Amino acid sequence: MNFFKRGIKKETEPDANEPVLAAVIKNPVTSEIFQDILKENGIPFICRQDGAGGSVKLLLGAGVVPDNIYVAARNYETARGLYEAYLATEIESPLEFEEETDK
Repeated sequence: MNFFKRGIKKETEPDANEPVLAAVIKNPVTSEIFQDILKENGIPFICRQDGAGGSVKLLLGAGVVPDNIYVAARNYETARGLYEAYLATEIESPLEFEEETDK
């Protein structure tokens, strides 16, 4: 008599392959570099733009609409760590360049 249980929803654990948002990146160069980092580390990803973002990006060029980078739930922690490590090196590099030129 399964028809009595129709209204009861089972709470299931999230699927390890379910796409989750890893980063929202406005800078097109940063987005491409992060996508390359994910490729190098063997992490599959999807790059999307909200709404008509893909069309707007084609018409007006990159940088107008941010990229949403999605990864599988099982890869989220790794992808997020790689992104944060990249941001840390990106912020430090101009300072290092200035220090080297001052010497």
